[in-house]
Amino acid sequence: MQNNRFLIKGVVILFTFHFSLLTSFAQNIKDGSRWWDGERLYTAHVNDAGNVRMEGESMEMGGDQFLLKKVPQTEGRYLLASANAQGWLFIRGEVGWRVDYVRQEGMNFLAVRKPNGDCCYTLTLTPDNLKNCVAQEKIADERDVSWMLQNFLMNTHYLGRFSKPQLRLMRNEILARHGWKFQSKDLKDHFGSQPWYQPVADNSSIKLSIIEMTNIQLLKSEEAVSDENRVRYENATPAAKMVGAVDGIITVTTEEQLINALGNDRTIQVGEDVHLNLSRILEQEHQFSGIPGRAWVTIAERGGDSPVIVSEYANDGHQLTLKNFRNLVICGKKNSSIEVDPRYSFCLNFIDCENCKVENLTIGHTEGGYCDGGVIGVTGGHHIDISNCDLYGCGTYGIVARETNTLTVRRSNIHDCTYGIMELYSSFAVTFEDCDFFSNREYELITNRGSQNTSFSRCRFFANWADAPLFTSDEDITLFGCEIYHPVIGARARLKEPDNDCKWGDDGNFIPGQRKKPIGPDV
Repeated sequence: MQNNRFLIKGVVILFTFHFSLLTSFAQNIKDGSRWWDGERLYTAHVNDAGNVRMEGESMEMGGDQFLLKKVPQTEGRYLLASANAQGWLFIRGEVGWRVDYVRQEGMNFLAVRKPNGDCCYTLTLTPDNLKNCVAQEKIADERDVSWMLQNFLMNTHYLGRFSKPQLRLMRNEILARHGWKFQSKDLKDHFGSQPWYQPVADNSSIKLSIIEMTNIQLLKSEEAVSDENRVRYENATPAAKMVGAVDGIITVTTEEQLINALGNDRTIQVGEDVHLNLSRILEQEHQFSGIPGRAWVTIAERGGDSPVIVSEYANDGHQLTLKNFRNLVICGKKNSSIEVDPRYSFCLNFIDCENCKVENLTIGHTEGGYCDGGVIGVTGGHHIDISNCDLYGCGTYGIVARETNTLTVRRSNIHDCTYGIMELYSSFAVTFEDCDFFSNREYELITNRGSQNTSFSRCRFFANWADAPLFTSDEDITLFGCEIYHPVIGARARLKEPDNDCKWGDDGNFIPGQRKKPIGPDV
């Protein structure tokens, strides 16, 4: 065991952390895999000995290379080496430093580690080409920093926009979001002025995710780099736009207000105790047909770049399909919900959307459905996040995802769906964290076809249709600390349990006790 210490103005923050944990879930780098560091896209070329040549390209030039020498008899561990006689490295680090392939909780990245074990550079596994990676990085630059700190693994190119005082605030905000009790007066005063800050009684009770831990290490490392060696330092973001900043929120209380508010780069909040039935407006053709940015169609086709609000036909009514949206958050205040009437529709359907989030809402159907439809559908796009939601049937499935890159569902329930829990097709990096799945029926409950890097962390599966297989998958699914109570598991050989910390039971009627921290929306 190693100790990781962060010094903040006289107070020592002690994290006890197993660095071996970060590699025990790892795997070796695959030939042809692509890795993004925020500026360059590297392609891995692996030889018979397991050593890797990383060949990089950027929008300006190509030809950047470095080597990773496989550490014998290890899984996912390498040593950094130069690909040229001069010993130059195009990434941050020094020859001989350790590089770990981290694969945990749906994350897949390379961590370059300093001699003390801290991560100082990251490269993230991606299925995208260079153009799409650059586009994603530009979107990240425009996102709220607080949201990025909690939800995305950062890189040194992103951090280069911030000054060192800002980096310090960012590093400590990660802790403050968990209620860390600060001793330093400036930090205590700063975070004490934030409406969301609620200090805990005992700092030792705080648990950080892998994203948060790695981001803290990256931020600390970046603070130690000289200004002349930092990337894009001259474009630092003003501190006023930084930590704790809250963008304008559009609060809606009617279905028409919600439709009118939809657009890129905004947060839309359903008001407290407001229950929207979208069918009230989706069935009105004059609200969509012939209006710029809206469409009334039988089938919503992929394509185009501009955002379009679609009322899409769904057999017994219409569904709301959001096409080509960017940086949109749809959230609820307290005790708020969205529902639809058609049994064969999705409540919310996303096509080729990027960096969109659904949060703190109850979402479902007024009647049970069969054959088609669900609660939330996602086709294409990148970085869709569903957090603190209650997704209930009567739709056939809680979530249906197709050809989607990085779909994350956190602290949410999926229950009472008529066919099953979810269907995942040809997607990449689908992650469920701290979710409960119960009272779903009646076919294959979780279908995973051609979707890679699917994972479930601290999820519970119970009281579902006992005769249906729980998992049907042609790709590996990783489980971390889950509780699974179901008599028919299905694709058991495809389930990987690297931490060996799951609970299994074949009583399909078993109902576990309450969680220590409730999940789902604020009601």
